[in-house]
Amino acid sequence: MDFEQADMQYFDADDVDIFAELGTPAPVQASASNPLHEILLEEEKPLDVDPHLVAELLQVLAQHSILKNKNNTNEMLSGLAQSIDMNSARVTLNDDEYRLSLLVELQDNQHIRPCVRANRSLGQFDFVEEQNVPSKWKPLYDLLENAFKQAIQSLKNSTYLG
Repeated sequence: MDFEQADMQYFDADDVDIFAELGTPAPVQASASNPLHEILLEEEKPLDVDPHLVAELLQVLAQHSILKNKNNTNEMLSGLAQSIDMNSARVTLNDDEYRLSLLVELQDNQHIRPCVRANRSLGQFDFVEEQNVPSKWKPLYDLLENAFKQAIQSLKNSTYLG
């Protein structure tokens, strides 16, 4: 008997295609880099959204909310002003403060834009409590605040603010 050992080559398991050795097709691999898939999986990373775009989106959402509740508020606001333009809702941005306002024409043909304000920091909106709002103007402020809160909540539920 010859116990001479056969010359064995160095064997690396990583170099062997096990599927080829077994005669079965290799499983289909997903594409190595799909940016959309990576974005969807990255829940921790907040989106960097232009604050002016946020203001525009809030304006559209707030206008929708105001117009939806327009019939309920016209009676409450009668006698308060000559006219309140429910289509004039506007969201403006000043530093990190967003303001939702409506154009109001007073009895003496003066125009004012009562507003509600919210500060944004670290992705959160904090409403600024308006001081000394006369009771006759309270329904208008409540309308604006509710519309703004609904707009912010709708935006948070979307992919823009996460």
